Amino acid sequence: MIVQGKELALSNVVGKHYIVDPKDLFIFLESFREDLEKSELKIIGKVLVAIESPINAKTYEIEILAEVDKPTISKIEGVTFQSYFLIKNALHTRVIMDLEKRLPVAFEEMIEYVENNRKEIITPIINVLNTVENVPYVDVYVGIDPYDE
Repeated sequence: MIVQGKELALSNVVGKHYIVDPKDLFIFLESFREDLEKSELKIIGKVLVAIESPINAKTYEIEILAEVDKPTISKIEGVTFQSYFLIKNALHTRVIMDLEKRLPVAFEEMIEYVENNRKEIITPIINVLNTVENVPYVDVYVGIDPYDE
């Protein structure tokens, strides 16, 4: 189910860009965590993966973002910092279990919804990674132009 009008907000966010093969995404997530730990930063909130490439691309340009325990950071090569991250007027859906098969379907459904409702996407596809009782799930967001009618 796709829900319109959602919001995603984070504070004290670090990010790093990668070019990845979609199947190697979790390797880069672990590398990102290790880089932060080496810099004495602890992830205390959500971890997001922003897919900045077309969803049918062979490789993805992504940005991994995470809420950290410090309101400022010292310079870390390739890492950006923003005190606040906000997406308003987003479409949202949730994918539970069997993520490798279900995420691409969710992306296609989001794109189809946008096209059918004559909306314009204004953000990358944002994937918020979650786990409850060892069951992984992903909240998928995409910002749409609030002025589309």
